[in-house]
Amino acid sequence: MARRYDHSREEIQQLTLERVSEILESESVHSLSLRKIAKTVGYTPATLINIFGNYSGLLLAVNAESLDELHELSVKALESETNALKKLPALANVYLTYACEHTHRWQLIFDHRMPEGEEIPHWHQQRIDLMFSLLDGCLQTIAPEKSSSERETATRVLWAGVHGICLLATEDKLFSKTHASGEILIQSLIDNYLSGWC
Repeated sequence: MARRYDHSREEIQQLTLERVSEILESESVHSLSLRKIAKTVGYTPATLINIFGNYSGLLLAVNAESLDELHELSVKALESETNALKKLPALANVYLTYACEHTHRWQLIFDHRMPEGEEIPHWHQQRIDLMFSLLDGCLQTIAPEKSSSERETATRVLWAGVHGICLLATEDKLFSKTHASGEILIQSLIDNYLSGWC
């Protein structure tokens, strides 16, 4: 095990996040524990608690990195698509690809629960809001006459539908590779929703 002062606080934090991400590339979120992570990093659980506050704080930090990556990929996808109507599918397909390629990290974002009595920290809620703002921006371009409350409802409906498709895709429960792939279902969902909404 590493000695207490082998790394700075920031280095231990970054090392921990890297190790957890590596574990989640091949193992389920349910295989994680504070003790397992500490052993992998080479520091005591108490050291990690000192840095992240508690186990929940550590998992939130992992989720924050995942959301930052997802946001960066989403922005790139939107910037490379000039057709307003194709931006939504592009955004949704980034989400699907991330879910399929980093399934356990993606699942952790939704499986993590705050301890009773604690609310999501402001810095984490900002990341969630930032993701929804990308979707809202697409809808505002498509239907500028819609109010912010109408767009907010639409963003939640579309996200919920896309999320459900991603969940089924990651668990291989779509039961069709040709006529009902994740991409085809997402395009159909968006097309049909927008045709009624607009």
